[in-house]
Amino acid sequence: MTPADNDYGGCGSCTFAAGATPTTCTSARSVNACCDYVQSPPSTGITLSSNLHYFSAPPGDTTPDLGCLTSPGTVGTPAMVTLTGYVKLFANGDDSQGVKIDIFKEGTDGALGASVATYTTTTMDPSVVETWSSQCPTAGCNLREFSIPDVPSNTKLIIQTSDATGSGLWGDVYDYNIFITDPPAKFGTADSNCKTGPCYNPIAVAATDINSVAAAAIGASINPTQGVLAGEVHDCGDIRLSGATVDTDQPHEGPMFYFDDTEDDPLPDDTRQASDEGTSSLGLFGALDLPTGVPVRISATGFYQGKLTLLGTYVVQIFPGAVTALSLRGRGAFQTSP
Repeated sequence: MTPADNDYGGCGSCTFAAGATPTTCTSARSVNACCDYVQSPPSTGITLSSNLHYFSAPPGDTTPDLGCLTSPGTVGTPAMVTLTGYVKLFANGDDSQGVKIDIFKEGTDGALGASVATYTTTTMDPSVVETWSSQCPTAGCNLREFSIPDVPSNTKLIIQTSDATGSGLWGDVYDYNIFITDPPAKFGTADSNCKTGPCYNPIAVAATDINSVAAAAIGASINPTQGVLAGEVHDCGDIRLSGATVDTDQPHEGPMFYFDDTEDDPLPDDTRQASDEGTSSLGLFGALDLPTGVPVRISATGFYQGKLTLLGTYVVQIFPGAVTALSLRGRGAFQTSP
């Protein structure tokens, strides 16, 4: 099967990458989503997520926004802007101080390009206090603020978060599909901590959480010479979607896994893959022990109004012992047909 709107980002004329697995249709992965075979999504269709703290639909909104799949807009002229935001916590930890933020231009085939800026969150940074998560103390978690000038808009960027203290508290996370539009608009229209644009709130992941996820998914630690993929499926309005299936064109340890619905401490739920449920309300997916130093395509599909649809596709790279993060937000203006 091939989903609708499968002709952007070079999909219409793609060829399978070297080392891609599988390269033919199988019963487990029967959907060819841009030369990336993906498990067929549930026929019940995708559902807009609500009652969440991040990337949640407004009350009463039940219709996914998929307009960008066919009308992604145009890319404007790059300009220098000031990017602001707060460093969020994936699960464990109660203060995102000591997180180093590096911004890079995205190079060819998802490689790291030129460095744009560096910032380290400290005890002097203003913070927003969150109390909703059960992982936070009674007084709440402190999410540290940053403000980085001279960041190019209308440019594909990668944001890396890492440990600035040398204590090994924070793991390395490389966040893809960062594209500041012009005029500047905020990322995360459903992120309550993003008040004005351009704004983006990257995630810091405690180093212990990486192996906790691996243990829940495959019962073992990650291979330090390989890397982890983690991401979310959103609609064009940046709202999380349940009922989507995702996979990569490069091999990984075990099947692609999806997370449960526990927003403050999400863990892999192997029943979702086995029962063909796809993403939960969090839209979260993951894969372990992917090869490093090669392009890796990630594609997501889902049924919408009875039609098999390519919800997003993107090429990233994987880094040893690190997490590559990707939020698929439909089709970007920079993803055009060949």
